[in-house]
Amino acid sequence: MPQNTKTIKQLCLSMAAYSSASIFGPLILIGGIGYFLDRLFDTKPVMLIIGVFVAFITTNVLLFKKIQVLMKWIDQQKGQKK
Repeated sequence: MPQNTKTIKQLCLSMAAYSSASIFGPLILIGGIGYFLDRLFDTKPVMLIIGVFVAFITTNVLLFKKIQVLMKWIDQQKGQKK
């Protein structure tokens, strides 16, 4: 049982790290590109808003894919216990 507890803790920590990176990574990268495009073309806040929206969509896609992988792993663990 201690092995299983360690695995669950590792899974929770990795999911928290992945979730944080999936949220802040696209927001900083794509939002930053939008900010610089706004400054370049003098279209303040249009490109930034578009960048944040695209980052939101990207974040949702990344998290959805990770949840699918997690659900498959949980199903495999259930199958091994039987």
